Amino acid sequence: MRTLKDDWLIQCYMDAVHLQLDPEFIDLLLEEIHRRSTDPAFRRMWMAASHSLWGQEAASGAAYAN
Repeated sequence: MRTLKDDWLIQCYMDAVHLQLDPEFIDLLLEEIHRRSTDPAFRRMWMAASHSLWGQEAASGAAYAN
């Protein structure tokens, strides 16, 4: 998971939530997102994606995925 580029990780998470993939897979992606959130550059990228229209749709779906 550490070799996955930041933007691919975020996109993969959004797609997984949108497609309602396995909740354990979504949790795994989210754990990696939280691990990387200490990096300011990643945090800016994550915040921009999660505040976009597409990001809000994915984030709202995540609450129901677990």
